[in-house]
Amino acid sequence: MYFIPVRTLPEGTVYFTDLTPVRRFSDWLDEFEVLLAQNARFATVCAPMRLEKSDEQRIADRKEYLMWIRAHQPRLAERCVAMLLIEPDPPQLTQIREQSAKLAASLGVNYIVEADEATALARAEVALKGA
Repeated sequence: MYFIPVRTLPEGTVYFTDLTPVRRFSDWLDEFEVLLAQNARFATVCAPMRLEKSDEQRIADRKEYLMWIRAHQPRLAERCVAMLLIEPDPPQLTQIREQSAKLAASLGVNYIVEADEATALARAEVALKGA
């Protein structure tokens, strides 16, 4: 199971996910799709991405992810109030925040990048309560 419920509120659930144990990215997307199929709102908090992958695999995964988001955009907008990423490295944090802001605007997804898990979880709760 790649999405672990860590906080349950009346407004929905915050799930923690870590891509490190994921061998096939499509398996992670399949589980994400299961969350979307439920009639409940949620937010996801993703651990820092420290996967040892080739540039080719990273690009392929990114393309697959973007296609998946586009295909699921209506349901994402309905169910997933925020997708948070934890990035503790300050230079990476700044870079990923800029990229995420552009991606969020073009895809209509609420991407939030925070430096630590506690802040990310708190922001996920705020997103759920404000949904």
